[in-house]
Amino acid sequence: MVKGRLLAFALVLLLPGLGGCQHRAEDKPAAGDRAPGFDLGVSRPRDPSAKLGGTLRLVSGNVDSFDPTRSYQLGMWDVMRLYTRQLVTWPAAPGAAGTRTVPDLATAPGVVSDGGRTWTYTLKAGVRFETGQPITAADVKYGIERSFATNVLVGGPSWLVQLLDNPRLPYPGPYQDTDLYKNGLPSVLTPNPRTIVFHLNRPFGDFDKVLAMPAASPVPKARDTRNEYGDRPVSSGPYRFGGRASAPAGKLVLIRNPNWTRATDTVRTALPDKVELVAGLSAADRDAQVLSGQADLDVTGAGLQPDSAARALSDPSLAGRVDNPSNGDLHLVAMPVTVPPLNNVHCRRAIQYAVDKAAVKTALGGDFAASLATTMWPRELPGYPASAQYPAGADNTGDLDRARAELKACGKPTGFATRIATVDAGRGYVVAQQVSTALARVGIKAQVRPFPEEVFVQAAAGAPKAITDGGYGLVSVSWVTDFPSPVAFYPPLVDGRNRRTVGNTDFAQLSDVPLQDRCDQAAALLDPSAATAGWRAVDAAAMNLAAYLPVVEDKAVLLTSARVRNAYVHLAWRNYDLAALGVG
Repeated sequence: MVKGRLLAFALVLLLPGLGGCQHRAEDKPAAGDRAPGFDLGVSRPRDPSAKLGGTLRLVSGNVDSFDPTRSYQLGMWDVMRLYTRQLVTWPAAPGAAGTRTVPDLATAPGVVSDGGRTWTYTLKAGVRFETGQPITAADVKYGIERSFATNVLVGGPSWLVQLLDNPRLPYPGPYQDTDLYKNGLPSVLTPNPRTIVFHLNRPFGDFDKVLAMPAASPVPKARDTRNEYGDRPVSSGPYRFGGRASAPAGKLVLIRNPNWTRATDTVRTALPDKVELVAGLSAADRDAQVLSGQADLDVTGAGLQPDSAARALSDPSLAGRVDNPSNGDLHLVAMPVTVPPLNNVHCRRAIQYAVDKAAVKTALGGDFAASLATTMWPRELPGYPASAQYPAGADNTGDLDRARAELKACGKPTGFATRIATVDAGRGYVVAQQVSTALARVGIKAQVRPFPEEVFVQAAAGAPKAITDGGYGLVSVSWVTDFPSPVAFYPPLVDGRNRRTVGNTDFAQLSDVPLQDRCDQAAALLDPSAATAGWRAVDAAAMNLAAYLPVVEDKAVLLTSARVRNAYVHLAWRNYDLAALGVG
């Protein structure tokens, strides 16, 4: 689908080991030994408190940008929740309740007309930037227009561009406005300071969720410093920058914004007086600081590394503050339909049945590191259908009899030879190795071909011709959504109209028109229940094609310091919601 979604894909692949933990069996506590409080934050806030004051201390790896237009890291989007606001946002709640957008700068969710093509919002009265300047519809529009300036502002998602641009006459962004665009982006109108109207280029039922992303934050035009804006963004939230910041490493200090008021913000509690973020730390250093209590939490959402996770899980003083959620990262084996004999659906189904998912889970670290996947629909998405179109046997080690029957149906009763493309390290590589071993049981000889990470993204998985020419019938990939909705998960993977010669995300190279139509129909649905049913139909149709084998979902071992209050896992960030945290 899109340049922006591809960047998220690249991020996932370039950090192959961060999605979960590989524990030594002797270090893992048994399920019955779990400490009181373990996983409490998955369903409700831990240690509730309304106490004001103190400093919340955060750590992270390298930061892509503090500019809301340019960032494509979920951890940074969580941090931006403290100094940016949007027309709508995610509520401060764990579980499915946190995935239903609520008004933020706007008085209500979007008012929809024209079959889902027109969305109208009214801004609240009294909302202001840190400067005291009122936040107007024009500021929201200008912030959105910045996403179109891709020649100046590199990075960030492209959902707004996809939905608001005219492909026949692309808008160049606010830095290249000409007479043709003297009023800015034509598809966004601001008839008065408190009204903003969006005219989408197609019906789209989840536009509220797109507007909940930081890229839809208001920016005052007079304070826009273009590619340096991330050094000192203008706050619309409860905290403002206490000085200049720089990416990818360094220290960010957030202090209270005196022009933010609780009366206009029902989501953020703003309990700490100050928030400090130290960026650019290695995973080992981040773990050490959180385990010792020097830092309160790691905002990357990567979870503790294997040795640190084993320590936390086996120490009762720590395990009661551990949460172990699925982090939304689904490991898949794509089967490009352009590569014989995987152009035969029965050969693809043979692989679906033959893989030993239990062995993959064990190799990745067991229960604390991964969950078995039976469908392409990740568990963290609302409406998860717990179904299995290709049952993997009673013990999840595979159904070899069905696999052999499918091999016979595809004309390869004794198996066949193919190649598996994968990154050369991390969890994707482990998946590829285990899949190769399992397939050998039914005569499928799948040679593992590892690539350096940057080559894998650009010249292997993301390059359809290279996959076809190289005879890679299997591709080990992982996929995660930009926001909690199937519309952010399925189309990039299964809609062949999104295929690109480089940076491709349609790894299976599908061209199934009925499946494309199902994607369009589901994306246009406004009623949440109808949309869920529509996307379940997409999932069922995609699984029937058998071109993607869902293997496991990553889990993260998350930990906070003992000082943290109100900690719960938010599904939009796959980490603790910074908008609710306090320290005590």
